[in-house]
Amino acid sequence: MTVPKVIFANNEQAAHAVSRYIASLRPSPHRFALRPYQFQSPAFTDWWFIPSTDWPAYRYCKLFIRQLKQHPEYLHAGVWVEHGFPEEVKPMPDVKSTLVMKADWCWFRFLRHARRAELDTAMREVLQRSECPLFVSLEAYEFNRVPSRGEDRSIPDDKIEFVVRSPALKFEDVQKGTNVLARLNDCIDLPELAERLQGAEDVSWYWVDLLIGIKLLYGDKATGTWRASDIWRNALEPWTRWVR
Repeated sequence: MTVPKVIFANNEQAAHAVSRYIASLRPSPHRFALRPYQFQSPAFTDWWFIPSTDWPAYRYCKLFIRQLKQHPEYLHAGVWVEHGFPEEVKPMPDVKSTLVMKADWCWFRFLRHARRAELDTAMREVLQRSECPLFVSLEAYEFNRVPSRGEDRSIPDDKIEFVVRSPALKFEDVQKGTNVLARLNDCIDLPELAERLQGAEDVSWYWVDLLIGIKLLYGDKATGTWRASDIWRNALEPWTRWVR
């Protein structure tokens, strides 16, 4: 399968172009605050489309554009949700209060819908529209190594990744977890992954980023075929029902 190439050389160009495209729709169907992970190095940092002006925006489900650090030629785009820490970690000096989850964090709702297979429609829409495989990844960080906004993103303490290639939405292994996420290695689909996460008490003590998205190649106007409208429609727009 040929990987599409975008007409953008970096994340900053792509994110702002998508933001302008959304704003150009009349009436504009969505309002997002566009935020970079690292303000000082915007070109290849992670960019989020957040359904609020709140900052930090940990509790929200959001759309993202990021570069794959292990394969820097790839742009990754999709939906992102964060798992913070339980109330029990509050006394720990390394944990800020903003990192402690409350009932309004999207993580709980996202997992509930995922367990019920209610995200399957969005997954199939992305597969059909993009004609690209869909990647589901989890990155886990210990409580004293949480990624800090404005700094280089640290390497996670554990990572697991699956790929989905067909409308059956079954997982294939890409990268197995070796530590706290190893218990999830044999998950067969997103509902099972969500069910296992819901009951994994040891995982609850980690900061976890859950990402679902497709991978594209960076390019330019001469070599690329995907414009901002294509990134929006094929990779991001199907997830907007869950971004809140």
